[in-house]
Amino acid sequence: MMTCLRNSNSILLIIATVLAVGCATGPTPIVIYEDAQTSVWLKFDPESASGHSHPASIAPEQIAKVLHGVWVVHRNVVTGFGLFSDHEGAPVFSLGLIARLAPYLSEALKKASPKDIVTFYVVTGDPNLGKLVTSGGLFVRQDRLFFILANAHTSPSSVNYESTYEFDDRNQPLLPLAHFKFTVGFSPKEAWIRNAKAKGTEGYERYLDESKLLVIDLPRLFAKTDPSPAVPSSRP
Repeated sequence: MMTCLRNSNSILLIIATVLAVGCATGPTPIVIYEDAQTSVWLKFDPESASGHSHPASIAPEQIAKVLHGVWVVHRNVVTGFGLFSDHEGAPVFSLGLIARLAPYLSEALKKASPKDIVTFYVVTGDPNLGKLVTSGGLFVRQDRLFFILANAHTSPSSVNYESTYEFDDRNQPLLPLAHFKFTVGFSPKEAWIRNAKAKGTEGYERYLDESKLLVIDLPRLFAKTDPSPAVPSSRP
């Protein structure tokens, strides 16, 4: 067991670690795409319960629209837990990163089983901050997309308030390198189903810090621009 767990007294850290360990000890991940900077994998999801609505058919341009709508508001110990969560913040994915990820995420969802979660792990560089990680995962339940953003341009050297242990492992894309650094939001807001409303419905489990979990209404997101929006295929 990782040494960072010894002094952990945070429920969120325990949940995140259990999920990460579960993925690590499950079936071997299926690589959709991988190079030195980017990984898109299918991983066994121990939290899938009755199963996700996979395989799911969501076109790359629709995935691009999802990525374009993801934003974060950075937090600190003074602003606390989501004080500004209703205010749109900084976009997470650049146009270049969206163009790189969208086709592979779309392909992964089409190949996913009901017990899989699609994960992504991207490394970028900053001249002042050095190596930065953006990672997370996504899955579909009926007409909802669950999008987990574990890290958003996060340095592997970031301070984790629960521990001083430093790690950087693309095998654990759902595990935050630093907790309480940001809260995630989505635009357009009419397609964003708030966690309080989604909680208790099918497919809603506590994946990591809930402030890093988005639930997106796909038909509502695509209705404005897509005359016949693709919907996830029925579960086998």
